[in-house]
Amino acid sequence: MVAALFLCGVTSAQNWGTPDSHAKSSNTPIVAKVTLGETVQEAGTLGAFVGTELRGLATIHTDGNFWIQAFYNEGETNPDEFTFKFYDGEQEYTNCTTTLTGQEEGYGTPNSPVELVFAVEQTMTQTSTLAAGWTWWSTPIEMNGNNGLEQLENCLGSNGIMIKSKESYAQYMSFMNQWVGNISITNEEGYKIDVTNSCPLSVTGVLASPEDHPITLSYQWNWIGYPVNQTQNISSALGDFVPSVNDILKSQEGYAQYFPGIGWQPSSFTLSPGNGYLYYSNSTNNKTLVFSNTRAQVTPIAESIVKHWNSNVHGYADNMCLMAIIKINGEEQRTDEIELGAFVDGECRGSGRAFYIESLDRYYVMMTISGQKGDDISFKCINTNDSFLSMESDTRLAFTENGIVGEYNQPYPVEFASQNNTAQIVLFPNPVNRNESFTVMIPDDEVISEVIFVDAQGNMIRHDVGLSHPLLSGIPVIGLYNITIICKSGTVYHGRVIVK
Repeated sequence: MVAALFLCGVTSAQNWGTPDSHAKSSNTPIVAKVTLGETVQEAGTLGAFVGTELRGLATIHTDGNFWIQAFYNEGETNPDEFTFKFYDGEQEYTNCTTTLTGQEEGYGTPNSPVELVFAVEQTMTQTSTLAAGWTWWSTPIEMNGNNGLEQLENCLGSNGIMIKSKESYAQYMSFMNQWVGNISITNEEGYKIDVTNSCPLSVTGVLASPEDHPITLSYQWNWIGYPVNQTQNISSALGDFVPSVNDILKSQEGYAQYFPGIGWQPSSFTLSPGNGYLYYSNSTNNKTLVFSNTRAQVTPIAESIVKHWNSNVHGYADNMCLMAIIKINGEEQRTDEIELGAFVDGECRGSGRAFYIESLDRYYVMMTISGQKGDDISFKCINTNDSFLSMESDTRLAFTENGIVGEYNQPYPVEFASQNNTAQIVLFPNPVNRNESFTVMIPDDEVISEVIFVDAQGNMIRHDVGLSHPLLSGIPVIGLYNITIICKSGTVYHGRVIVK
């Protein structure tokens, strides 16, 4: 005999509607345990249906079960048969093999609930937004027997330029108005996709199970997919996999490396659905990686650090890894308030904030630098606490595709000279009206490289780069502002302006 059940006025989160308790003469009380695959659900919404008509609705009860009343007409020759749907807050699951017939006695008790098992493989659509240029891409949609290449080509159309794997590629030939080339799209592999303009990319199919897609890692670089439909930090995502010392996992925007006795650094590195990755294995023997997808293992994702410099990672197909320390006047810097930027002809190609590894008692910068063969990389650094910007470093680096520069025990030193060359500047007019342009009085032979505006609270409100004249555009908000002007000569000028 089931326990007494009460209607709770549950509202569906999936637009199923609300069951009409007055439309049918009787109800079947059901106490159920819901399982997705092998995981018992502790939250969500359960719906009972006859055909497409909603007959009952429930959320989780305090005892961990779903108490649901499923309405039916008493005395029918062919009693209603209930099917079930479940919504976990993100996806709707419909493939429950259990059906129950309407009856007054009901099903299940709090101590012995009826088990409703839903298969986790659900048809879904993965939609990614590709920026103009190159995007590293993979899919958590099952590709076994699914023509993924055709889906990609049809979705990209003439906006596509190239779909590239490690071994082959497909290319759009505009003069033929068609794609040429045949590559296999799998869940195990990552791809690089080049498009002319920003566009959506959609792939439809069932959600893949990571355990069905083991990834073979051979020696050195592997282009790998991420067949998981949730964001995880690196330790959660790799689960029980044992890396080799100095293994690297990188994305378009950053990388992590496996340090002996320490683990992956930075530990905040995350993997996200839809992104493609490159894995560098230091093992000369093949290894097998099976990504984890257990939500209980996921530790909180670290908040993204707002960086001073940002690069267009989509402008280039390839990048390289740099593990560096920063030295100013020969002294190694010990602060996480320093950011290092990499530049080619004034264009930022990558940046990274210093972070501390306690067991090594050292501050490192780990960053990817985008580029192409022949690029000559220079560096700048900024102290994010006081907006002090150094002159350009004399340290230079040549870009190499998938290059790895620096290790934890021998990081690459990027050398800077301190800004001893400083001077005060005169601003005219001062005070200045809101939005009114004003002039900085500096020697005629100086060429301005950068101008930084900082308000009275220490917040950088504007950063102008590449000015060719000393006339500065106005500031729209009343207040006192500190101005730092960096010239190509290396001289740094400081001043204040009052905006009224």
